[in-house]
Amino acid sequence: MRRVGWLSLACLLATAAARADLDTSRLRATSAPPADEQRARAGDVEAQFRLGVQFAGGEGRDADPQQAVRWFTRAAEQGHAEAAASLGVMYSEGLGVARDDTRSVTWSRRAADRGSLRGAYSMGLAHYHGRGVSRDYTEALCWYRQAAEAGYAQAMNNLGIMYGLGEGVPRDDAQAYVWFILATERGDENARMNRDLTAAELDQATRARAETAARELAQRIP
Repeated sequence: MRRVGWLSLACLLATAAARADLDTSRLRATSAPPADEQRARAGDVEAQFRLGVQFAGGEGRDADPQQAVRWFTRAAEQGHAEAAASLGVMYSEGLGVARDDTRSVTWSRRAADRGSLRGAYSMGLAHYHGRGVSRDYTEALCWYRQAAEAGYAQAMNNLGIMYGLGEGVPRDDAQAYVWFILATERGDENARMNRDLTAAELDQATRARAETAARELAQRIP
């Protein structure tokens, strides 16, 4: 692959990683129903999480990050994986609470251990950037792979970038292309740019093999 192409891709990586760190949409649940505040106060963990989502995103009420942290914490302490993942984001970005990378990693790890793909993705970001943990590309790659193989598009994109740059793994442009294809199919616009850039750098035979591999892998990913 020509050097100029991967210099451009490295810039895309830096841009995409920064956006991912600041993307508070990771806090929002899909089609979250109105929270029953009375149920939340009575200890209903799902209601507590939904209330946190509403306060974080200003959905149906004025946004209040401090209240979001309060309700995410109550739900996370009861074992709610996505509430723990959301707390990881709040601490990482200093939303409603003082920024604390160590606490961010603690909650993200709890979320990942409970099956949250957002939690696993956040652990990948933490290790990649060295926030709350030592910078470790091998660890970042493992966390991204865990989330990517379960269908998390942003993790697919970042995994592809690490393959393309040879970070934590031997450089493999064809494998990078595979993950960019899969992430693009799941709606990641950064991956679309990376896919097109990579496709232009691969020879036709390599590109065709990678596209076949992507189709086969897509059938195994949820």
